[in-house]
Amino acid sequence: MRKGEMLSKAILIATLAHEGQYDKGGKPYILHPLTVLHKLKADDEELQCVAVLHDVIEDCSGKTIYLDGRPCEISFQLLSEAGMTPGVIDIVRRLTKMPGQTYEQYQAEVLSSVGAMLVKREDLRTNSDLRRLKSRAITEKDVARVAKYMAFYALIESKLAEKG
Repeated sequence: MRKGEMLSKAILIATLAHEGQYDKGGKPYILHPLTVLHKLKADDEELQCVAVLHDVIEDCSGKTIYLDGRPCEISFQLLSEAGMTPGVIDIVRRLTKMPGQTYEQYQAEVLSSVGAMLVKREDLRTNSDLRRLKSRAITEKDVARVAKYMAFYALIESKLAEKG
C-alpha cells in the first residue's frame, strides 16, 4: 500500500462500523476515534490506524458492513483482509476488552505495548472530558467512570515515563 492508503481504509472501516452509534453526549460516535487520532499527533501511519480502529472490534464485532461492494463482518480477519498490518492488528487486539477478561487483565494487555499505551492515553483523556456531556446533567456514575479512567491514565503515564 502507498502511504496514506492504510489510514484511508481504516477511516472507512471505522466510519461504516460506527454508523448509527452515538456517544454519551449524543454526537456521532465516529467523532470519538477521529478525536483520538487528532490528539495522538502521531506521524506513524500504523498508530494512526490503531487510533481510528481502537473501538471497532469491541463495539462492533459481528456487525456487517459493505466494503468494496461486498458484505463483510467486523472482525480481526476483516482488518487483515483490508490491509491492516500485523502491528496494527496486534495493538487493536490489546486495546479490545475481550469477553470474560477482567479490567486488570485488560490493563495488563494495554500496558504491555507502548503503542497501545499511547492510543489508550488519548482515549482516556477524551473519554474523561465531561464537557462532551453538556447535553445532559453529569451524574455520580459519570464522575466515578472518570475517576477510574484517570487512575488508568496515571498508570499509563508512569509506565511511559519508565520507558523514557
